[in-house]
Amino acid sequence: MYFQNLPQQIWLVVMALVCGLAFWRGRRPEWIVACACILAWALTPLAQNSRNWFDPQWGVFAVDLALLAVLVWLTLTTDRTWLLFASAFQLLAVIIHLAILVDHSVNPMPYRQALVIWSYLVIAALGVGAWLEGRRMRADQPTP
Repeated sequence: MYFQNLPQQIWLVVMALVCGLAFWRGRRPEWIVACACILAWALTPLAQNSRNWFDPQWGVFAVDLALLAVLVWLTLTTDRTWLLFASAFQLLAVIIHLAILVDHSVNPMPYRQALVIWSYLVIAALGVGAWLEGRRMRADQPTP
């Protein structure tokens, strides 16, 4: 279910590395987003209707909408610029879901690929944010 093919295995490695970086170098906002991404990754296969990708994926839509809510909340309550990008990328993933809800003739393969692209960009924004936060923390430390 989670590790059936090479793209899923690559995603797991990328997400584990970026979330590990967020836990190691980030602070509270990075930790929250890393946890939310891991939770979304765990819930998505449970929520999807893998028998029929031609129908709207209501469960995956709900998971993506919840992740968007977390990102927007953090964007509005913290000073992290990277969250603007992560929220925008996640909003585009939600819009992709809305496209298939409105137009049932949308081909499921581009639908799935678009969701993957936006997911990678959200995780990339988290990686950049964690890296920048780590640099900022090091710059704030007094030198001996």
